[in-house]
Amino acid sequence: MKGWDSLRSKRLIALAFSTSVVVTASAFYVTGFASNDSHHNKTNASEEAQSLYPVNEAGETYGKPTDPLHPPDLLLAQGTDGTIGYVRSSELIGEDPATPEEAVKRQLTLNPDGRAISLYEHDGKTVIGEFKVGGP
Repeated sequence: MKGWDSLRSKRLIALAFSTSVVVTASAFYVTGFASNDSHHNKTNASEEAQSLYPVNEAGETYGKPTDPLHPPDLLLAQGTDGTIGYVRSSELIGEDPATPEEAVKRQLTLNPDGRAISLYEHDGKTVIGEFKVGGP
């Protein structure tokens, strides 16, 4: 039964990691659609997002999410010092773990105080502060 308990523990840790990423991120992630043509789907999602949000000079959308299936590239956020700016959704969410083992490893190495990511102007280039992800 020891092997079963170990597997069960790993699954629970992987589930806890996945849940904490979703809760901590407090953002939306655009997933693939039914078609197998992922490039086509990304293009459609990008076009849809551009019709919902303003677009900066770099072609990135920005603003407060209005559609969970089409979030902007830069999400409206408040920095640690109260500054209002934007965070990259890709930096906020991070990459999905490739395996359950990787998910467990990430969960075990998370900083309990969270992590900081850059807070940008709407141009997506000018750093104006930092945004804290996770932690107390």
